[in-house]
Amino acid sequence: MVYKYIEIVGTSDTNITDAVNNAFKEASKTVKNIQWGELGKVTFRINGEQKIEYQAEVKIGFKIERNDNPV
Repeated sequence: MVYKYIEIVGTSDTNITDAVNNAFKEASKTVKNIQWGELGKVTFRINGEQKIEYQAEVKIGFKIERNDNPV
């Protein structure tokens, strides 16, 4: 088996957990066979209204599917 990973950043206006969940939710729309995740750097941004946006850097690992049917 071969696995690949991508790094993405999820965001949330409420908390870090939601930022991580948002990252996986969005990735799963286009990435198949997600097998694992790893939380990396956690940051936040404060906008002009003093509201915090939480940011979670996430590595998402997935299994590579082999296509044995040549076109």
